[in-house]
Amino acid sequence: MSFLEELKRRNVVKVGMLYGVASWLILQVADVLFEAMDLPSVWLRLVLAILILGFPLALIFSWVFELTPEGIKRERDIDRSSSITQQTGRKVNTLIVVLLVLAIAAVVVDRLIPETAVTSDREAAVDKRDGVTPAVESAVPVETGPVGEDPSIGNDKSVAVLPFANRSANEADVYFVDGIHDDILTQLARIGDLKVISRTSVEKFRNTSQSMGEIGDALGVKNILEGGVQRAGDRVRINVQLIDVDTDEHLWADTYDRELTTENIFAIQSEISTAIAQALKATLSPEEQAQLATEQTQDLEALEAYFLGRQAMAKRTTAALSEAVGHFERAIELDPDYALAYVALADSHALLGIYSGKPFDEQLVVVRPLVDKALELDNRLGEAYVSRAQFHMRDDPAAAEADFKKGIALAPGYVTGYHWYAVMLANEGRFEESLFLLSKAASLDPMSAIVRENLGDLYGFVGRFDDSREHLEATIRIDPDFAAGYDSLGIFELTVNGRLDRAVRLLQRAVAVDPGNPQFLDNLAQLWADLGGYDEADELLQRMRVLGPTSNLRAIEMLLPLIRGAPYDSVLAAAERVAVENSGWNRAFATYSLALADLESDEGDRALARFREAFPELSDLAEPSIDDENFQAALFYSWI
Repeated sequence: MSFLEELKRRNVVKVGMLYGVASWLILQVADVLFEAMDLPSVWLRLVLAILILGFPLALIFSWVFELTPEGIKRERDIDRSSSITQQTGRKVNTLIVVLLVLAIAAVVVDRLIPETAVTSDREAAVDKRDGVTPAVESAVPVETGPVGEDPSIGNDKSVAVLPFANRSANEADVYFVDGIHDDILTQLARIGDLKVISRTSVEKFRNTSQSMGEIGDALGVKNILEGGVQRAGDRVRINVQLIDVDTDEHLWADTYDRELTTENIFAIQSEISTAIAQALKATLSPEEQAQLATEQTQDLEALEAYFLGRQAMAKRTTAALSEAVGHFERAIELDPDYALAYVALADSHALLGIYSGKPFDEQLVVVRPLVDKALELDNRLGEAYVSRAQFHMRDDPAAAEADFKKGIALAPGYVTGYHWYAVMLANEGRFEESLFLLSKAASLDPMSAIVRENLGDLYGFVGRFDDSREHLEATIRIDPDFAAGYDSLGIFELTVNGRLDRAVRLLQRAVAVDPGNPQFLDNLAQLWADLGGYDEADELLQRMRVLGPTSNLRAIEMLLPLIRGAPYDSVLAAAERVAVENSGWNRAFATYSLALADLESDEGDRALARFREAFPELSDLAEPSIDDENFQAALFYSWI
């Protein structure tokens, strides 16, 4: 008897089928029960691991043992003439059929129940591990498609450039390949007649198995460019093809086989960008044609360092931003005339100041010379004007707005331009304009977690809470390690829904992902203090002290004693410093604390005077000027 026939006789094959179907059903039941029992997701993974390990054991058991009327016996101890494996096989067949029917029924029920019915209960939508919506395991997170189309650009002129495949024998060449891909995107972003999806979003589709149509739907584009790069010795070959996602037809394709020099690399990139524009019938202005012919660097290593820096900067954590600074400094060291690297280094320092809680004025001392150097090297660099606009956002909004507009005109596909311009407009209370620009940014970069987070915050601020939740939840589906997304969603749960249980888990997750951000530590410490978790708040306060002096540290050092019932005079020194040196919530709370101390001393007039001095725009009670910088001060003032 052949080995295969013996496997069939001993029902090994049938047992394997039965085990597979039963395991699938067990996993479905466990998934539902574990969520209802508030068990962490690691339990489900444990069940899966046990089932996988049990599969070969089940096969071995069915080979070695046999079920008899007297019970289970070793197969070798049974007379073949008295074997009942055929009857056992029929029972196994019946079990397989029953389980298959149950499996089909489970799939049908799952398909028939509307998605909205499953997710309508927000409590069920919270992951029990840390209070967040579970990350989708597919290449493209759900509900993270384009926010809106740009009305000025027809969809036929929209394109996404997927990450190029590295077809070299050396895996280290992936950075070289990514550098070429990134520079082509930068060049295409300078063509105002095209809608070009940003690198952050197309990166989500690296090595994807999804169809062109699915990718096009997720990114909101009509066309996709894909290609590959092969570097061998002193030669480089680049294959590219432009595809219509609706028809799957090739609009254009070409192969570039050249000697490996920086001059040739940038020439190829310019040719590809021009060919795409021509294939999509985009109009190129003389200015855009000149920019396409401009080489940013002639050093391939500098290009690779720049790309690594951009990847790190997108994560928006203190550690990643410090890493980005190192990469951009390396790029400038390799090529001191690399204008874009100066801009990126300036932006990294500015963001590091924001996320580490350092005073913005101190960061300008580092940032301003870098942007000035970039403009000295290339005064037509749109990205540099966007960075320079940061200098004027507080002291000269008109100059900032002029720089933003010029930067966007020179680099119409540069997402950061729309993003940061929108932030400035929101600070000025120009919310409709800000929403339009943020939606534009999200259309160009639908998988950008930071753009979605800012959009969600702004929707919440104007009272569109459903839209706010949608975008804030999208941030952590896009990037499960995006700390700012957890922090913003935690604040949303606290302030909008009053769900402190969810808020604690989300804020804890933000701190775990980015422990170097004092704002995240501050938010969690304040929440613990409000809940009476003074030991937890004290522990977070100690961690903030290790990070060094920041406005957040001074605020929490003032807040904790007050919540714990300490006398007002014990926090007056900290409150006076914060009231003078800070703005926004910290200044409002410091002024409030000082005013409370005045009330304790029966100096009510002095308490009111403090607010009038600190926030003169609130003095006219008939028509106070209230914005996102002082609305909390207005609430404190009304209470006093």
